Amino acid sequence: MEQRIITFCGHKDVYDSNKVYASLKKILTEIFSDAQNAGQSLSFYCGGYGNFDSLSSKAVEEVRGAFPTVKAEKLFITPYITPSYNERNDIMKKLYDDIVYPPIENTPLKFAISKRNEWMVDQADTVISYVTHGWGGAYTTQAYAIRKKKHIIVVDEEKAYK
Repeated sequence: MEQRIITFCGHKDVYDSNKVYASLKKILTEIFSDAQNAGQSLSFYCGGYGNFDSLSSKAVEEVRGAFPTVKAEKLFITPYITPSYNERNDIMKKLYDDIVYPPIENTPLKFAISKRNEWMVDQADTVISYVTHGWGGAYTTQAYAIRKKKHIIVVDEEKAYK
């Protein structure tokens, strides 16, 4: 069975949560429908920070429930494995199917989230993006995805940073 990997890239603050959530559900419904028709399994790589990540995780959960025949996993990709971070990971185990630590162990903690984001983009077939301004981690991650020629689906086109 072919596997499709989808990751998310978005700001921690969301202007209109209801609109963004509705857009995410529409996008994910298409992805699940395509996977069902193609006999694909899906892996969703989630960052687990901020409003956009929370909305994405919730939308994956809701849409996944409507497609019980599609094998789909929702993974939290953690940037750190430190004693203090293990408490957060315990909480994430309840919200995600599994936790993955990418091979970034030699990265200084200061750069771990950026390296984790790059790794998620490198693995992904599709990036679902909510970027509304030209600075910050989401913008940098989207720019990386563009350089890597990834298939990018933009959430909330009218607010999207061009």
